Amino acid sequence: MSFVISQILGVLAIIAFAISPHMKAKSTLLVFVILGNVLTVLEFLLLGAMTEVAVMSISTVRTVAFFLYSRLDKRAPIWLLLLFICLQGGAVYVTWKSPISLLMLFDIVQTYGQWQTNMKILRICTIIASIPIGIYNIVVKGYTGAINQGCQAVSAGIALWHKHYRKPK
Repeated sequence: MSFVISQILGVLAIIAFAISPHMKAKSTLLVFVILGNVLTVLEFLLLGAMTEVAVMSISTVRTVAFFLYSRLDKRAPIWLLLLFICLQGGAVYVTWKSPISLLMLFDIVQTYGQWQTNMKILRICTIIASIPIGIYNIVVKGYTGAINQGCQAVSAGIALWHKHYRKPK
């Protein structure tokens, strides 16, 4: 039963993450990311994938912190970026199960993307981080999490094209 509930939570996370890259304002984008992160933490908690739970819990706190700074139209200080990078690396180390756990370190790319203010770079970082994290999700049987990562990459790619590369007619 917990497997089914985890997959339902994963579907809800897919929706939140798929919507996020299309937001115009960074603060609105981050609200959807926070919702997606919380749902993902619950999904992988039910699956017992503690590396994902640890990294995504830190990611949730990170996103809230960066959201608060974006509401003030400020960039978070560099020490905060470095703190979250260290916490994510430490979470992977503490929850280590196998070399596959290393794939969760790619969430650091997302940390950098959310830290800086350029929406184009944030969308590119989302694409880069999604692929290895999606592979991790497949290995730990978080299938909706893997689909979620694929949807995030595609959605960020569409938003990147639409908002940064498409030339209006």
